[in-house]
Amino acid sequence: MTIGFIGCGNMAQPIIRSIIDKNLFISNDVYIFDTDADKLADFCKQTGAVALSSEHEIANTCDCVFLCIKPQGFDALLKKISADLNHNKPLIVSIAAGKTISFIEKYLDNARVGRVFPNLNAAVCQACSAFCVNDACSESDKMLIERICSCFGTALFYPEEMFSQFGVLGGCSPAYTFMYIASLAKAAQMNGMNPQTALQTAIQAVLGSALYMQQSGIDPEILIDRVCSKGGTTIEGVNILRDNHLDTLVSDAYNASLRRDKELSEN
Repeated sequence: MTIGFIGCGNMAQPIIRSIIDKNLFISNDVYIFDTDADKLADFCKQTGAVALSSEHEIANTCDCVFLCIKPQGFDALLKKISADLNHNKPLIVSIAAGKTISFIEKYLDNARVGRVFPNLNAAVCQACSAFCVNDACSESDKMLIERICSCFGTALFYPEEMFSQFGVLGGCSPAYTFMYIASLAKAAQMNGMNPQTALQTAIQAVLGSALYMQQSGIDPEILIDRVCSKGGTTIEGVNILRDNHLDTLVSDAYNASLRRDKELSEN
């Protein structure tokens, strides 16, 4: 079986690396096209994947085609390769935010279409990805997508009508988390800590806290209370975050990203 990727950007690269590293596909069966020829050549040299010269070659050659370009380019891409896809009839998988299965289907004839919503954590095989498929897909199509997603993290079969909500939570939140880590480290630096030590400590604190929460299965509010001692240092900081409505700020960020996702899906 061959798999092809149209687009070789920040999200496609860890997916491609993971499916080769986990031996789901051998490198000679992985085909890639990207408009940046130098980047494509360099990545294929690193991974052993095969560079093709056009979107048409991917669409005509591969049994499974991943569409990994920005959402704004989907209309032009699907118009360009629809005839090829209709002729070859591969399983088509999109990772674009805001572009629904029905949006893709309107360019194609009875196509097997799936969607995957991964995130940047795929680069360290820690993504939590949602996926869904249309009615034309077989059970083996669904299983293939799940196996691909499982190469770079965990995979959840999820209803498409909730994809926007999941996508913001899974796809946008790493940036929110990076901001928190950077702010935490900066506060320590301003109080005399070495910048490298501050950043390393902040990263480890967030990583360890997430793993502890995951493995313990304890409600977050209970964990907060366990860390806070009455009259201690932690509760002083927690009270500042609560008084300044951290939960509202995060909710506002989530809702802003969700609005933008819906705007993309309407275009």
